[in-house]
Amino acid sequence: MRGRSLVSLVALFAFAMSAHAIPPPPPTPDPAAVIEADALADELVGLDERELQDRTGFAVSSQARGWLATAHPEMRDPAVGRAFHLAILARVDAVWLEERSNIRAALANLYRQLMSATDLADTRAFISSPAGQNFGRMLVGADIRLLDTTASDVLYRRLFPELPELLAAAQKPAAE
Repeated sequence: MRGRSLVSLVALFAFAMSAHAIPPPPPTPDPAAVIEADALADELVGLDERELQDRTGFAVSSQARGWLATAHPEMRDPAVGRAFHLAILARVDAVWLEERSNIRAALANLYRQLMSATDLADTRAFISSPAGQNFGRMLVGADIRLLDTTASDVLYRRLFPELPELLAAAQKPAAE
């Protein structure tokens, strides 16, 4: 009986190991799709970058206020909340140019996953036209969350370690 238990245990272990094996790497992306996705991301970010930056700042601030409510539920002072919000917006503005390439890369990766190289090229050709630029500006300004959510995710990951320090700074003026 003991031998069968050991065999069963070894078989179970072997099955568990194969079930948790490292998955194969993702397929290599189509080089044409990578080029087109990069170009489309550049075009869309460039259409109304200030609008995108502002929307991203508010999205990052919203995420940070969610962290604040979870990590510090006792923090209910509106003056601290407002100072914290303004500090987040200032940090987004301060790191925007430095993080712009990461935002663009995240958008390009998303577009590459959603569209083929041909569709990306057609979309980019449309966005390059006058009508497409008008549509692109509406797209950047629209509340569709594709652009600003992708951008805010990049910036939130960058700013998350700074949140306690920003909160401490926001609390100082309220305490004085």
